[in-house]
Amino acid sequence: MRRSNIELLVELFKSVGIVARLDRRDALRMAEKMREYILSKGLAVILESNLASILRGEADSATLSKMMTDFIVVIGGDGTILKTCLLIPRPETPILSINMGRRGFLAEVSPKNAMSSVDRYIRGDYVLEKCLKLSPSIGGQALPDALNEVLITSSYPSKVLGFKVFKDHAPILRCYSDGVMVSTPTGSTAHSLSAGGPVLDPDTKAFALTPICPLTPARPIVLPSDSVIQVEPIKPKLHVQVFVDGQYQTKIGKKDTLTIKRSDHYASFIRFGQDFYARLKNRLLFTVGR
Repeated sequence: MRRSNIELLVELFKSVGIVARLDRRDALRMAEKMREYILSKGLAVILESNLASILRGEADSATLSKMMTDFIVVIGGDGTILKTCLLIPRPETPILSINMGRRGFLAEVSPKNAMSSVDRYIRGDYVLEKCLKLSPSIGGQALPDALNEVLITSSYPSKVLGFKVFKDHAPILRCYSDGVMVSTPTGSTAHSLSAGGPVLDPDTKAFALTPICPLTPARPIVLPSDSVIQVEPIKPKLHVQVFVDGQYQTKIGKKDTLTIKRSDHYASFIRFGQDFYARLKNRLLFTVGR
Protein backbone atom coordinates (compact mmCIF):
# COMPACT_ATOMS: atom_id res chain seq x y z
CA MET A 1 0.00 0.00 0.00
CA ARG A 2 1.40 3.36 -1.05
CA ARG A 3 1.92 5.75 1.84
CA SER A 4 1.04 9.46 1.71
CA ASN A 5 3.66 12.20 1.55
CA ILE A 6 2.70 13.35 5.04
CA GLU A 7 3.38 9.85 6.41
CA LEU A 8 6.79 9.79 4.74
CA LEU A 9 7.67 13.24 6.08
CA VAL A 10 6.64 12.31 9.63
CA GLU A 11 9.39 9.68 9.53
CA LEU A 12 11.94 12.51 9.35
CA PHE A 13 10.86 13.62 12.84
CA LYS A 14 10.82 11.55 15.99
CA SER A 15 10.05 13.91 18.88
CA VAL A 16 8.56 17.32 19.58
CA GLY A 17 9.04 19.49 22.66
CA ILE A 18 6.21 21.56 24.12
CA VAL A 19 6.73 24.67 26.27
CA ALA A 20 3.89 26.86 27.53
CA ARG A 21 3.02 29.76 29.80
CA LEU A 22 2.08 28.36 33.17
CA ASP A 23 -0.02 31.30 34.39
CA ARG A 24 -2.79 31.11 31.77
CA ARG A 25 -5.39 28.37 31.63
CA ASP A 26 -5.94 28.79 27.90
CA ALA A 27 -2.22 28.22 27.27
CA LEU A 28 -2.32 25.07 29.40
CA ARG A 29 -5.40 23.82 27.55
CA MET A 30 -3.67 24.50 24.24
CA ALA A 31 -0.60 22.56 25.44
CA GLU A 32 -2.79 19.57 26.31
CA LYS A 33 -4.52 19.68 22.90
CA MET A 34 -1.17 20.06 21.15
CA ARG A 35 0.25 17.05 22.98
CA GLU A 36 -2.66 14.86 21.95
CA TYR A 37 -2.52 16.11 18.35
CA ILE A 38 1.21 15.46 17.96
CA LEU A 39 0.88 12.03 19.55
CA SER A 40 -1.82 11.23 16.97
CA LYS A 41 0.82 11.86 14.28
CA GLY A 42 2.95 9.07 15.70
CA LEU A 43 5.57 11.41 17.21
CA ALA A 44 6.91 11.38 20.75
CA VAL A 45 6.14 14.43 22.90
CA ILE A 46 8.53 15.83 25.49
CA LEU A 47 6.92 18.34 27.86
CA GLU A 48 8.93 21.02 29.64
CA SER A 49 9.28 19.72 33.20
CA ASN A 50 7.19 22.40 34.95
CA LEU A 51 4.46 22.04 32.35
CA ALA A 52 4.60 18.27 32.73
CA SER A 53 3.96 18.49 36.48
CA ILE A 54 0.76 20.43 35.76
CA LEU A 55 -0.42 18.18 32.94
CA ARG A 56 0.71 15.02 34.76
CA GLY A 57 3.12 13.98 32.09
CA GLU A 58 6.33 13.66 34.12
CA ALA A 59 7.24 10.37 32.43
CA ASP A 60 7.91 12.17 29.14
CA SER A 61 9.44 15.46 30.27
CA ALA A 62 12.72 17.35 30.38
CA THR A 63 14.08 20.65 31.58
CA LEU A 64 14.66 23.22 28.85
CA SER A 65 18.42 22.74 29.10
CA LYS A 66 18.00 19.03 28.24
CA MET A 67 15.20 19.26 25.67
CA MET A 68 16.71 17.41 22.70
CA THR A 69 13.87 17.22 20.18
CA ASP A 70 13.41 17.76 16.44
CA PHE A 71 11.45 20.97 16.99
CA ILE A 72 9.79 22.78 19.90
CA VAL A 73 6.29 24.22 20.07
CA VAL A 74 6.24 27.28 22.34
CA ILE A 75 2.81 28.40 23.52
CA GLY A 76 2.92 31.89 24.99
CA GLY A 77 4.19 35.40 24.39
CA ASP A 78 7.61 36.89 23.78
CA GLY A 79 8.73 36.26 27.36
CA THR A 80 8.10 32.53 27.05
CA ILE A 81 9.93 32.46 23.73
CA LEU A 82 12.92 34.38 25.10
CA LYS A 83 13.17 32.08 28.11
CA THR A 84 13.10 29.05 25.82
CA CYS A 85 15.82 30.45 23.54
CA LEU A 86 17.96 31.29 26.57
CA LEU A 87 17.93 27.79 28.03
CA ILE A 88 17.59 25.16 25.28
CA PRO A 89 20.72 23.33 24.09
CA ARG A 90 22.84 24.72 21.28
CA PRO A 91 22.73 24.64 18.32
CA GLU A 92 19.16 25.69 18.87
CA THR A 93 16.20 23.55 17.87
CA PRO A 94 13.70 25.21 15.46
CA ILE A 95 10.86 26.89 17.34
CA LEU A 96 7.21 26.96 16.28
CA SER A 97 5.62 29.73 18.33
CA ILE A 98 1.89 29.97 19.12
CA ASN A 99 0.87 33.47 20.23
CA MET A 100 -0.77 33.37 23.65
CA GLY A 101 0.72 36.64 24.93
CA ARG A 102 -0.15 40.33 24.79
CA ARG A 103 1.71 41.32 21.66
CA GLY A 104 3.72 38.31 20.60
CA PHE A 105 6.08 40.00 18.14
CA LEU A 106 8.23 36.87 17.99
CA ALA A 107 5.27 34.50 17.77
CA GLU A 108 4.20 33.13 14.41
CA VAL A 109 0.68 31.69 14.45
CA SER A 110 -2.62 32.32 16.21
CA PRO A 111 -4.17 29.66 18.47
CA LYS A 112 -6.81 28.81 15.85
CA ASN A 113 -4.05 27.83 13.39
CA ALA A 114 -1.90 25.96 15.92
CA MET A 115 -2.61 22.40 14.77
CA SER A 116 -2.49 23.16 11.05
CA SER A 117 0.87 24.88 11.54
CA VAL A 118 2.30 21.62 12.85
CA ASP A 119 1.10 19.89 9.68
CA ARG A 120 2.64 22.60 7.51
CA TYR A 121 6.00 22.25 9.20
CA ILE A 122 6.00 18.47 8.97
CA ARG A 123 5.30 18.57 5.23
CA GLY A 124 8.00 21.20 4.63
CA ASP A 125 5.74 24.18 3.92
CA TYR A 126 7.71 26.77 5.90
CA VAL A 127 10.72 29.09 5.96
CA LEU A 128 13.36 28.86 8.68
CA GLU A 129 14.33 32.32 9.98
CA LYS A 130 17.73 32.48 11.67
CA CYS A 131 18.18 35.41 14.06
CA LEU A 132 21.49 36.84 15.25
CA LYS A 133 22.36 36.50 18.92
CA LEU A 134 24.73 38.32 21.26
CA SER A 135 27.47 36.60 23.25
CA PRO A 136 28.14 38.55 26.48
CA SER A 137 30.88 37.87 29.01
CA ILE A 138 32.22 39.45 32.19
CA GLY A 139 35.91 39.13 32.92
CA GLY A 140 36.15 36.22 30.50
CA GLN A 141 33.20 34.40 32.12
CA ALA A 142 30.59 33.64 29.46
CA LEU A 143 26.94 34.53 30.09
CA PRO A 144 23.96 33.05 28.22
CA ASP A 145 23.51 34.25 24.65
CA ALA A 146 20.93 37.00 24.10
CA LEU A 147 18.32 37.00 21.34
CA ASN A 148 17.02 40.48 22.17
CA GLU A 149 19.44 42.52 24.23
CA VAL A 150 22.06 42.81 26.93
CA LEU A 151 21.42 45.59 29.46
CA ILE A 152 23.81 46.97 32.07
CA THR A 153 22.14 49.09 34.73
CA SER A 154 21.88 49.72 38.48
CA SER A 155 20.16 47.26 40.77
CA TYR A 156 18.43 50.30 42.28
CA PRO A 157 15.63 51.88 40.19
CA SER A 158 16.47 55.25 38.55
CA LYS A 159 20.03 55.26 39.89
CA VAL A 160 22.23 57.15 37.40
CA LEU A 161 25.51 55.43 36.55
CA GLY A 162 28.54 56.42 34.51
CA PHE A 163 29.69 54.29 31.59
CA LYS A 164 32.58 54.14 29.15
CA VAL A 165 31.88 52.27 25.93
CA PHE A 166 34.50 50.88 23.54
CA LYS A 167 34.25 49.46 20.03
CA ASP A 168 37.09 47.12 19.16
CA HIS A 169 38.96 48.54 22.17
CA ALA A 170 38.66 52.15 20.93
CA PRO A 171 36.56 54.54 23.09
CA ILE A 172 33.36 55.71 21.39
CA LEU A 173 31.08 56.94 24.19
CA ARG A 174 31.16 58.22 27.74
CA CYS A 175 27.83 58.93 29.36
CA TYR A 176 25.84 59.10 32.57
CA SER A 177 22.51 57.32 32.31
CA ASP A 178 20.17 54.77 33.87
CA GLY A 179 21.89 52.12 31.77
CA VAL A 180 23.31 51.08 28.42
CA MET A 181 21.75 48.46 26.17
CA VAL A 182 23.10 46.54 23.19
CA SER A 183 20.41 44.92 21.05
CA THR A 184 20.16 42.66 18.02
CA PRO A 185 17.89 43.45 15.04
CA THR A 186 15.29 41.23 16.72
CA GLY A 187 15.68 43.09 20.01
CA SER A 188 15.65 46.49 18.31
CA THR A 189 11.84 46.19 18.20
CA ALA A 190 11.57 45.56 21.95
CA HIS A 191 13.15 47.29 24.99
CA SER A 192 15.61 49.22 22.83
CA LEU A 193 12.80 50.72 20.74
CA SER A 194 10.95 51.79 23.89
CA ALA A 195 14.15 53.53 25.03
CA GLY A 196 14.42 55.51 21.79
CA GLY A 197 16.66 53.16 19.83
CA PRO A 198 16.38 52.53 16.07
CA VAL A 199 14.57 49.64 14.41
CA LEU A 200 17.15 47.50 12.62
CA ASP A 201 16.24 45.62 9.48
CA PRO A 202 17.38 41.99 10.00
CA ASP A 203 19.40 42.14 6.78
CA THR A 204 21.62 44.95 8.13
CA LYS A 205 23.66 42.54 10.29
CA ALA A 206 24.15 45.24 12.90
CA PHE A 207 23.62 45.92 16.59
CA ALA A 208 22.13 48.97 18.29
CA LEU A 209 23.82 50.64 21.26
CA THR A 210 21.17 52.58 23.20
CA PRO A 211 21.78 54.71 26.32
CA ILE A 212 18.82 54.55 28.75
CA CYS A 213 17.57 57.99 29.87
CA PRO A 214 20.99 59.68 29.47
CA LEU A 215 21.79 62.63 31.73
CA THR A 216 24.54 63.78 29.39
CA PRO A 217 24.06 64.12 25.60
CA ALA A 218 24.17 60.64 24.11
CA ARG A 219 22.34 59.12 21.16
CA PRO A 220 21.87 55.54 19.97
CA ILE A 221 24.63 54.18 17.72
CA VAL A 222 24.33 51.45 15.08
CA LEU A 223 27.41 49.21 15.04
CA PRO A 224 28.48 46.40 12.67
CA SER A 225 27.69 42.96 14.02
CA ASP A 226 31.36 41.94 13.86
CA SER A 227 32.22 44.63 16.43
CA VAL A 228 33.51 43.78 19.90
CA ILE A 229 31.71 46.10 22.32
CA GLN A 230 32.96 46.72 25.84
CA VAL A 231 31.05 48.57 28.54
CA GLU A 232 32.93 49.66 31.65
CA PRO A 233 31.11 51.24 34.61
CA ILE A 234 32.56 54.45 36.03
CA LYS A 235 31.53 55.76 39.46
CA PRO A 236 29.64 54.43 41.31
CA LYS A 237 30.65 50.86 40.58
CA LEU A 238 28.55 49.26 43.31
CA HIS A 239 25.26 47.50 42.64
CA VAL A 240 25.71 47.28 38.86
CA GLN A 241 23.72 44.50 37.18
CA VAL A 242 23.73 42.86 33.78
CA PHE A 243 20.45 41.54 32.37
CA VAL A 244 20.24 39.13 29.41
CA ASP A 245 16.87 39.22 27.61
CA GLY A 246 15.22 40.14 30.91
CA GLN A 247 15.49 36.47 31.88
CA TYR A 248 18.99 36.17 33.34
CA GLN A 249 20.82 38.60 35.61
CA THR A 250 24.16 38.81 37.36
CA LYS A 251 26.29 41.42 39.12
CA ILE A 252 29.35 43.03 37.65
CA GLY A 253 32.38 43.63 39.87
CA LYS A 254 34.12 46.93 40.52
CA LYS A 255 36.97 46.17 38.13
CA ASP A 256 35.08 44.10 35.59
CA THR A 257 34.19 44.95 32.00
CA LEU A 258 31.16 43.69 30.10
CA THR A 259 32.18 42.42 26.66
CA ILE A 260 29.55 41.82 23.97
CA LYS A 261 30.13 40.30 20.55
CA ARG A 262 28.21 38.38 17.93
CA SER A 263 27.41 34.84 18.98
CA ASP A 264 28.38 31.84 16.89
CA HIS A 265 24.82 30.58 17.39
CA TYR A 266 21.43 31.62 16.00
CA ALA A 267 17.84 31.37 17.13
CA SER A 268 15.79 29.43 14.57
CA PHE A 269 12.10 30.26 14.06
CA ILE A 270 9.62 28.44 11.87
CA ARG A 271 7.81 31.00 9.66
CA PHE A 272 4.95 30.67 7.18
CA GLY A 273 5.27 33.78 5.06
CA GLN A 274 4.67 36.92 7.14
CA ASP A 275 7.80 39.06 6.88
CA PHE A 276 9.53 41.42 9.33
CA TYR A 277 7.70 44.55 8.18
CA ALA A 278 4.32 42.83 8.23
CA ARG A 279 4.92 41.99 11.89
CA LEU A 280 5.93 45.60 12.57
CA LYS A 281 2.71 46.82 11.03
CA ASN A 282 0.40 44.29 12.63
CA ARG A 283 1.92 44.08 16.10
CA LEU A 284 3.79 47.32 16.75
CA LEU A 285 1.33 49.63 14.96
CA PHE A 286 3.87 50.96 12.48
CA THR A 287 2.73 52.57 9.23
CA VAL A 288 4.22 50.98 6.12
CA GLY A 289 3.67 51.53 2.42
CA ARG A 290 0.93 49.88 0.40
